[in-house]
Amino acid sequence: MSNIQKVTDAIVQQGMLPLYFNADETITIEVLRAIYRAGIKAVEYTSRGETALSNFSKMTEVRNAEMPE
Repeated sequence: MSNIQKVTDAIVQQGMLPLYFNADETITIEVLRAIYRAGIKAVEYTSRGETALSNFSKMTEVRNAEMPE
């Protein structure tokens, strides 16, 4: 199964696609962790502002280390 299909299936199964952005890296990561604990496996992080890329990179790092699904 392709990654696109896995993401699509996750969105359909969870019934929503949370969308968020926060410039603060700590808040961004805590929101990601909270969403994951709530059973949401797919999120959309809005790429805004100067910190978006570094926050997204940190989110990917945390996802790979802590969120196997």
